[in-house]
Parts: sequence; structure tokens; C-alpha cells
Amino acid sequence: METIDIQLADIAADDAYAFSYPHLPERWQGVEEKFPGLPLLVIDGQRRVLCGHDYLLLLRQRGTARAGALRLDLPPVECLALNYNVLDRLFGLNLYEKLLFVKKISPLLPDAEVLRRAHLGFPLNDELRRRLDVLLSEPFRLCLAAGRIGLKTALKLAGQPEADRLVQLQVLRSCGFSESQQWQMAQVLEEIAFREKKPIAEVLAAGDLPGLLAGEMPQKKFLDALGELRYPALSRREREWEAWRKKTVPVRGVSVIHAPLFAREEIQVTLTVKDRDAAEKLLGKLKKTLAH
Repeated sequence: METIDIQLADIAADDAYAFSYPHLPERWQGVEEKFPGLPLLVIDGQRRVLCGHDYLLLLRQRGTARAGALRLDLPPVECLALNYNVLDRLFGLNLYEKLLFVKKISPLLPDAEVLRRAHLGFPLNDELRRRLDVLLSEPFRLCLAAGRIGLKTALKLAGQPEADRLVQLQVLRSCGFSESQQWQMAQVLEEIAFREKKPIAEVLAAGDLPGLLAGEMPQKKFLDALGELRYPALSRREREWEAWRKKTVPVRGVSVIHAPLFAREEIQVTLTVKDRDAAEKLLGKLKKTLAH
């Protein structure tokens, strides 16, 4: 290990140890200011960058010709682990970057050792390996890097026909859903498509669902509309119930609730009063009314 001064033009273009996405060279300026004089560029004996790929971009954007670098000669596994852990501790890594790291290091190490060396936050299994190439391709890459899709939903979509997953990824890119909402969307769309024997793209188009992703609370509007498509009869009864409730129960302090999924005809009526005296008066009137 030694500190050297190197011409940036002499650095090899090999990116075997790179997995930053999107490239954000400007964030290295903050590290540079925080640790003045510290070599942030790490290269090996073949002048390949082991760590600091985006810092190299920053230097080139500035027109810098020479820079200080730390030269290390390490096995490929150690190079990948070094870059991963430096980036993770400095900036945090998005899901796409973590998956690309898995792609590069997995041929070199057993799963248990990969998990020991890097805090991935997800397990390594056969399903992930089968879907990894798809997850690392466009347009998954954009959604994963932006945090628009979680791994559970991404794996589900990766196993679907390309046209089906593309339209869902378009929805996820246009609006931020929580991970539970993402899974709900994918699950319900799959159920509707199976029932109606239609591609998911047709299901989305028929309900004009993407058009709901504008304005306030777009996620709720979208998922509510999706629920109506999934359970049309139940949704119709719910609308009828709401119209009846507004017409029949206009008094404050009175609420009515139907049985879940309208499984029974019984209706629960709740009365709310100011205090115990008011409750006693109300209960007295109810006793007289129910006695007749």
C-alpha cells in the first residue's frame, strides 16, 4: 500500500469494481472538504479504480490532470467488498447498487460469506438469482435506484410477461407507493387479469387507472379504483351503503357500521353522548321506545 501521484489519463477504463448508480460525482466534493488531503481515489497495480469511481468523474469534470491516489493490491473479492463498504458508510447504497454488487461478487463467494461482508438487508436465494439479470435491466434499474419499488414486488414483476411488468413499472415510476401498496397493486392486478383472461396492460387501460395518479392522494385513488375492479359487486354495495348512510343518519353522534364484506344483514349502531347524564336520558328514551 502506498500513496502515489497519477495522471488521470493513465487510469484504466476497467469498471469491474464499480456499481454506483446513478453517478453522483458532486457528493464526493463534500467528502473531499471533510477530509482534506486524504486520497479518495483507490487504484490497483494495473491502474484500475477500486474505489472512488464517482470521485474520478468529479476530478475529470474539473479538468484535473493529476491527483493523489492510494495504491492497493487486493484480490477481486476484497476490492468489491472495499468499494461496497466505503460507499455504504459514506452515502448509503440504493437497492439497484446492492443487486449489482451481488451480481459481481456472487461468483467469487458463497452466500453466507457475501452476507457477512456486506449488510444487504435482504436474503440471497434461488429466486433472486433467477431474476437478477432482469432486475438489473431497464426499466427496473430506474425504479430500484429511485426507491420506487421494493425487492418483494420487483421479484414478482420480474416473473411476469414483459408487457405486464413494463406497464406496472411505469405506474410505480410516476408515483411513490409504499412497499405494502406496491405489493397490493401487483397482487390485485394479477388477480383481475387472471379472472378476466386479459393482459395487465388491458386491465389498466380499461379502468383508466394511470389517469388517477395526479392530484391529491393519488395512491389511495388508484388503489380504491383497483379494488372496485377486483370486487365490483362488493364495491357497488359499498356505494349504495354510503348513499343510504348519508341520507338516513344525518345526526351527529350517531354512526352505523355494516358487517365485514356484508356477510350478515345486521347493522351496528353506535350512539355517542356528552356525559353519563346524557347517556342515562338517552337510554331511558330507548327503553320506552323498545318497550312498545
